[in-house]
Amino acid sequence: MWSHGGQEIDAKGKVVLDSKATVDSVRFMTQFWKDAHDEGGLAWDDSNNNRGFLAGDICASLNGADKFKTEKGAPMHTDILHASLPAGPKGQYPYHTAFTHMVMKYSKNAKGAKEFLRWAHTPANYEKWVVVQKGFAVAPTSQWEKHKMWDADPVMLPFKAAGRGGRHMGFAGAPGQKAAEAWNKYIIVDMYAQAASGKMKPEEAVKWAAGELRKIYT
Repeated sequence: MWSHGGQEIDAKGKVVLDSKATVDSVRFMTQFWKDAHDEGGLAWDDSNNNRGFLAGDICASLNGADKFKTEKGAPMHTDILHASLPAGPKGQYPYHTAFTHMVMKYSKNAKGAKEFLRWAHTPANYEKWVVVQKGFAVAPTSQWEKHKMWDADPVMLPFKAAGRGGRHMGFAGAPGQKAAEAWNKYIIVDMYAQAASGKMKPEEAVKWAAGELRKIYT
């Protein structure tokens, strides 16, 4: 959606999903699904992609598992490569799961919690967390792209600058409760699935999804 120029809402929170850019992205995905995907994937659960990849039924998967081994018993990551999600006609905008540290207003020890977060995010302490992640989680500022950790495992290099192109849920609006609700209801995912499965035409799927978003944002 983003790589074709579509978005859920604008900066003011108005639903703008129903656009030519979004429809074009759904058309692309519908054809891409037929050309290059396992059409049975629409019925998969969270474990099917792992099984399909390990069995050699699929050659690529969007996945974070790291404990699998090759047929020779070596760690899987030594026998595969990672790659960034491809760019579209309007750019490359992947979504990386956000881990947010915050202090609730109702906290009985807000002062202590804030002090802890300041301590945890000082470079010396934050570095330990970044290093132990080994690239699985990416720090939010560009200074961490220079860390020697990236030299230890070339397989993880595609994630070195991952934060540069990332966007948050609900772009270009605020990543708040409404954006989270839309995300948890799988509205955008289902928009593409409805078209890829043939249940709806791309234009119909986009209008349906826009209507679902309006129920949240208005």
